[in-house]
Amino acid sequence: MQAYDADFYPVDEENRKQNIWKTAGIIACVLLIGLLCLRVYGWNRDRHETRLLVLINEWNSYERADFKPELEEIDGGFKLDRQCVKDFRHMMCDCRDAGCSPKLVSAYRDRQEQERLYAEKTLELEVQGQVKELTVQNPAHPGRSEHELGLAADIVDEAYPYMDSKQADTKTCKWLRENSWQYGFILRYPEGQEESTGFSYQPWHYRYVGIEAARQIHDMDICLEKYIEMFYSENAVVKIKD
Repeated sequence: MQAYDADFYPVDEENRKQNIWKTAGIIACVLLIGLLCLRVYGWNRDRHETRLLVLINEWNSYERADFKPELEEIDGGFKLDRQCVKDFRHMMCDCRDAGCSPKLVSAYRDRQEQERLYAEKTLELEVQGQVKELTVQNPAHPGRSEHELGLAADIVDEAYPYMDSKQADTKTCKWLRENSWQYGFILRYPEGQEESTGFSYQPWHYRYVGIEAARQIHDMDICLEKYIEMFYSENAVVKIKD
């Protein structure tokens, strides 16, 4: 009996050690896979944020942005990129609940529509005998309009459905100016930052950048160009002449 114990108990002990090492190895593999998944998620999140911060202005064309909107239809037949639809609807609903009367007048535009609007504006100014200052006019050059991204929305007050400077004094625009960042939207062309944005003040034009970026832009009181220059200078070009 003692010989039997001497022959086999050491074997059982060795098996237990092997099982412990196998278990430890499995746990280590699971942890490594988990860490890898978290890392991949972080990379995807960063790419997602950079995609939402795609920069279109008079110096950066749509063609150079490498951005293709994934459109979803919203109220009134307008379309927006699907990434911002949920937050946009939430924002509009809360705006109405606050006693305002927001009205969406423009969202996604394809190139043909942008060309038509640009030509109409140019002709209007020529008839009036005015010189068109291309970098501060609305609408933008075809290929340089955020509306082609599906991330921009023009919102006015139903009581004053005009896109001019007086729109800033409406109840709707005041509410949006104070609260839009909570839904991932920013006032894209703020007053006093025309040199950076290349556009005159447009109190009706809102752009989706994601909630975190919108919060930071709001807190620092800067425009998108300045934000990208500060935090994404290696991933995005602020001003480029084609």
